[in-house]
Amino acid sequence: MSTAVFQSLMARLVIDPAWRRSVRDGGLPDDADLTGLERRRLNAIAASGGVDTNQTLHKGFRLGKIKALLPMTSTLLKGEALHAALTAFWAQYPPKTFYFLPEAIEFCDFLLARPSTCPYLHEVAAFERAHLELQRARTDEPPVQTVRFVHNPSQLLGPLAQGRQPVSVERRPCTAVGVCDPQGQAQWTLQA
Repeated sequence: MSTAVFQSLMARLVIDPAWRRSVRDGGLPDDADLTGLERRRLNAIAASGGVDTNQTLHKGFRLGKIKALLPMTSTLLKGEALHAALTAFWAQYPPKTFYFLPEAIEFCDFLLARPSTCPYLHEVAAFERAHLELQRARTDEPPVQTVRFVHNPSQLLGPLAQGRQPVSVERRPCTAVGVCDPQGQAQWTLQA
């Protein structure tokens, strides 16, 4: 067993609560390529209360990434709705990277694939996802992003950008087209 594999399994105890519970309750799988000492150490770590603290810190880190990169989606969902969406997302998508942007894009995809009782959620998540795509590090130019709106984007996004819930947003179907300017800043125009 290499040190990297041992460390990977140790990290999994923190980032995957369900796997940690299975290890704590039943031990490591028999097919885990571990020495006896490594197996005893990982079983002890799984049983340690300190892992609970690390899991809480890790969850806070992930929440911070989402709130920082998807402020309008977070404002729209806030409270219990945001908690429920993140809990479902995290259960299906364990973290793959410590980079902020890919997880935020995955969360948008997750929201866009699910039905929502919030009439604006898909528009806002699609807009923030497209905006992140324009910011994603690339060796070439980012592709043009288009977002279809059913509701007036100014009335919808304006309050959310200020951390407030939108009220009485009129229907105004249009398409927002996003490109990066020469300085790498996202520029959006509306087409009726």
